[in-house]
Amino acid sequence: MGKRLLFVCLVAAAMVSCGGKNNSNDSTGGDANGDGTGNGDGGGNGDGTGTGDGGGGGACTPQQAQCNNCVDDDGDTKIDGFDPECTGPLDNDESSFATGIPGDNKDAINQDCFFDGDSGAGNDGCNQHVCCLLGATNTTQCKAKLVGIVNNPDQEGNKYDVTKCFMPLGNAQVPQQCKDVCGPITPPGCDCFGCCTVCDAAGCVDIAINPATAPNCDETTIHDPSKCPTCVKVADCGGGDCGGSTCVLCPGQDPGSLPPECNGMPTCPTGTVPCDANGQCAEGAFCSNGCCIGIIQ
Repeated sequence: MGKRLLFVCLVAAAMVSCGGKNNSNDSTGGDANGDGTGNGDGGGNGDGTGTGDGGGGGACTPQQAQCNNCVDDDGDTKIDGFDPECTGPLDNDESSFATGIPGDNKDAINQDCFFDGDSGAGNDGCNQHVCCLLGATNTTQCKAKLVGIVNNPDQEGNKYDVTKCFMPLGNAQVPQQCKDVCGPITPPGCDCFGCCTVCDAAGCVDIAINPATAPNCDETTIHDPSKCPTCVKVADCGGGDCGGSTCVLCPGQDPGSLPPECNGMPTCPTGTVPCDANGQCAEGAFCSNGCCIGIIQ
């Protein structure tokens, strides 16, 4: 099966086999009913975590974290990596852009790799001021953008130097270590610092999803800049372009909104491959919006 056709199939297949509340299975274990008790030998669970020969989980293998357990935990009809609020397989908060990982993304000023499961640039070489992420071109703009983020916006804003931001906003080059460590684990449509193109039925917008920067931002408020501030992507480090004239799905994007030339068939950015028909990837990768990205280390 061609990659494009396979990608289209996985969207529907994942909704059926990864966490449907009334799953059934046609294999040897009989039908699994919606209350999770299952009939026959399968012992299938209606929440997609079936065990045995006929478990309701199908080919989706549930793990511990909410974004990797084959269940629609927040009830938005989007499961695991198809939910725009899931950043990776260890993300334990499917209802917001926070990861639920202790110690993760706590620094409101220094923005490192958003997707590596911790705060601090020591292990990834990524670091820029939050005002770089938010697109401030001078200290005055930086101070204004820091209101509500830090307790001392004037003091922190005075430290800001736009020239030290990574290109295109500033003059700095992204360190190769940052590209090597953070690039492979960054989902399509996002840069390494958590500036992501997120979509819904009203359209797409580039927003900063780091909860230290935007604590009130979720998938229901992406068009409210007071809750989900807009951001400037660092194109040299991340998951590549999505939406627009591309055939790559952005987080939250409906495949039906792709340009006509895509023929309704999404693709994945260069260097990544589509998830299989059950929304699964090879060992060491995670299915994010239909594409296999590296796991959080």
